[in-house]
Amino acid sequence: MRYLFKLLTPLLILLLVTLSLMLLKEREIFDTRGLVHIDPMPKTWELIEKNKYAEASDYLSYFMQFDYVKENPRAVELFNALQQKRNSYEYKQEKFIQGIIEGKSDENIGKVSAIASDFLVIGDVRDLVIEGNNYINNKRVDGVVVALSTLGLVATISTVYTFGTTSTVKGSISILKYAKKVNMIPNWLNRTIIKEAKVSKKTKSLNNIVSILEPIHTLYERVGLRQTLNLLYKTKNLNELKGVVKLSKKFGTRSSQLLKLTGIKSIKEISTLSKVAKPETILYASSYGKRGLIALQKLGEAKFLLRISKSTYKGNFDSIFTKLLNTIPTSLLLTIIFLALFYYFYKTVGFIKELSRVNEQWR
Repeated sequence: MRYLFKLLTPLLILLLVTLSLMLLKEREIFDTRGLVHIDPMPKTWELIEKNKYAEASDYLSYFMQFDYVKENPRAVELFNALQQKRNSYEYKQEKFIQGIIEGKSDENIGKVSAIASDFLVIGDVRDLVIEGNNYINNKRVDGVVVALSTLGLVATISTVYTFGTTSTVKGSISILKYAKKVNMIPNWLNRTIIKEAKVSKKTKSLNNIVSILEPIHTLYERVGLRQTLNLLYKTKNLNELKGVVKLSKKFGTRSSQLLKLTGIKSIKEISTLSKVAKPETILYASSYGKRGLIALQKLGEAKFLLRISKSTYKGNFDSIFTKLLNTIPTSLLLTIIFLALFYYFYKTVGFIKELSRVNEQWR
């Protein structure tokens, strides 16, 4: 038994090394068998249970462009039910009133009613009075709201407008104020608004903040209010804000869900991919999540589509090899190869010593 074990050990080690090398090779060229389509149904139902019909509809709508979802009767039925719910008179009336009373809403009709007063001078004066009263009563003053209200007054009284009509400027500021109320302004923009509002108040001009107001207005025109807020919130600096504007030009209202599925870092990746892949291919790759974009980037458009076409969206060669590829870390594979090499080196040295000893005995 001991001799059998000694005989099989090198074979088992050789098998492990061979398998490790195969896995490393497949991982290097990105084996698409490890990709599985995202099933949008569970998350859609999760959002519906939380009464987030608008978000649920947006999420499911993104996937309805792909055959594997739009050919699913359950998905189509759910999508139609969501559209019917959101288009009902009672639902729209409820959201309109919610926007007026609560000052926020998840539906566009509620958002419009919520920011209507902020578009007028009375909204800016009201907020300044509220924050002033907070200051007098030693309560927390929201510096961003004060800054945005100041910018709103400057936009109203200034005779020098930076990129179009007063309504365009006021619209962008109102969007920002609404975003602040629903906690959708990123930290970098909070700091920038406070800083630039001081300059605008002193100069009575918005020229210093045009670089921020203009892309927000462009986003709003291309993707609507809800998508603008979602995209704006994901940015970390002005360059990323400009990046999502470019993204919206190519992918429109699908931009927000594209980023949710692939992460904010994908802006740079998508810019690179745009040179080698069509927008439709990029969107299709996103249905596999972030790893789908990585596969597209590594393989290129033609090879990616060819490999994907060889597998079904459900199966994806659900084999032991694929499971190993998805679960075993690269570091472990390299360790196995290193230990195997050490083992064979150790055995080789021992074998050479044994030969030398035998030769000595024969002399």
